[in-house]
Amino acid sequence: MLTNRFTFWYRLALTLVACLSLAGCLFVQRQIKAQENDSWLINNAGRQRFQSQLIVKDVLLLTMAPNRANTQAIRSELSVVLARWETYQENLRTGMVSTSSARIVNSDTVRSLFAAVQPYMAVISQKTQFILNQPSFAATSKNPVVTAAVNQILANEKPYLQTMDRLVQQYEEESRQKISQLSVTEWLLLGLTLLVLTLEAYLIFRPAVRALDQSVAQLSLANGETKAVNQTLQETNQTLQETQDKLLRESALRHQQQLNEQIVRMAALMQGQEDERRRLSYDLHDGIGQMLTGQKLLVEHLRSIHLLPEKEQGTYKSLKELILKTIQEVRNVSNNLMPPVLSDFGLEPALRQLAEQQARQTGLAMQVHAKQADARLDKAIEIGVYRIAQEALSNAIKHAQADEIDIDLRLSDNRLLLVVSDNGQGLTNAATKGILNGHGLHNMRERARLLNGVFRLASEPNEGTRVTVTIPLNIAEAPTLETVKKEAV
Repeated sequence: MLTNRFTFWYRLALTLVACLSLAGCLFVQRQIKAQENDSWLINNAGRQRFQSQLIVKDVLLLTMAPNRANTQAIRSELSVVLARWETYQENLRTGMVSTSSARIVNSDTVRSLFAAVQPYMAVISQKTQFILNQPSFAATSKNPVVTAAVNQILANEKPYLQTMDRLVQQYEEESRQKISQLSVTEWLLLGLTLLVLTLEAYLIFRPAVRALDQSVAQLSLANGETKAVNQTLQETNQTLQETQDKLLRESALRHQQQLNEQIVRMAALMQGQEDERRRLSYDLHDGIGQMLTGQKLLVEHLRSIHLLPEKEQGTYKSLKELILKTIQEVRNVSNNLMPPVLSDFGLEPALRQLAEQQARQTGLAMQVHAKQADARLDKAIEIGVYRIAQEALSNAIKHAQADEIDIDLRLSDNRLLLVVSDNGQGLTNAATKGILNGHGLHNMRERARLLNGVFRLASEPNEGTRVTVTIPLNIAEAPTLETVKKEAV
């Protein structure tokens, strides 16, 4: 009997609370939806002011701007803004919310404001459309008809903005009134709900407290068991987390080791190339060069040349010139492989010699600009930067179709900066863009990376190409091949 009575009152209280909560929820949702629509109205009413100003700006740009290169773009933008402005104004006037299917009933005050603003909007819309319909050569400030249309637009803009300001203020005032009504209703629902809950507490919950005491004791026991299980789960999760962290560290270590091994291989390859170039340079200079010089001396010491027939004398002169050209070519090849001036005097003189040599061979104007770059640097840095400059010059000569090539070398803030720029065609076609995947560019990038430097390539069509390399000069920042090998191990 007691249980049935508690059950009846409990169900009744729950039903009342549920009904009040549901009614409050539905009412609040309805008001929120209305508030969203009001926000849409206020936002778009404010946006209309901005769009009208944008229309005036585009009209002025279209009619008064001296540069007509962007006339078509301005016309397109003005047409789009005008259509959107008219659509939003119509939606605001009719109360159609574009974000939903709802329709808002405007108040009498709002409708009167829309009626007041309509003449200004009509003039602005008609005159703007009139200007858009004019040919591009006629839509200028020199056309008196267009000028009159612009003046009418400007004359109606200010009253339009003022009326729209009043419209926005009216929307805000009506929205605040709705919020006030919502607040009163919420307080009423809250009072009824609290009354029902108070009666429920005295008539239902208080008698049930005694029965709940026993349940609390049982729950406390179960809570202790749950804590023990949770502790076990936490320990298991901790073990799994440690295992995962260990796997991640090992994976990162393996990845770093692979990168270091790759750097070692690349450094060894570059060092091998330099050693081979040095050996070939010495062999050409001391071997073939000396033999050709000996041949030249033998040819020059031949006597009785004047007694030979004229044809044989011509052959003798051709042979002598060929030997001289061969000696010069061997010297050029030997110098390109390993220029002695680089090891004897440093990077700046070597770059100047390289530029002078290429200028003589190609006829291009080449200049070397050096700033505080006469100091001797680490051997690996000098060779690496020289090879990068050599490859950049070669690419500019072969592909850039340039008239001038500049080499800038600077020492600043303990860093070496090399810039090779030309005034050529830049990367303009697929054939030239193939350079990006070539071995030369790859070698320049790898040489810069081995010196812990930064390599950048910038090029625009018909704007030339610019190769920039920044190398740190600190010993700790620019490791040698032996240092890289030790770090990789």
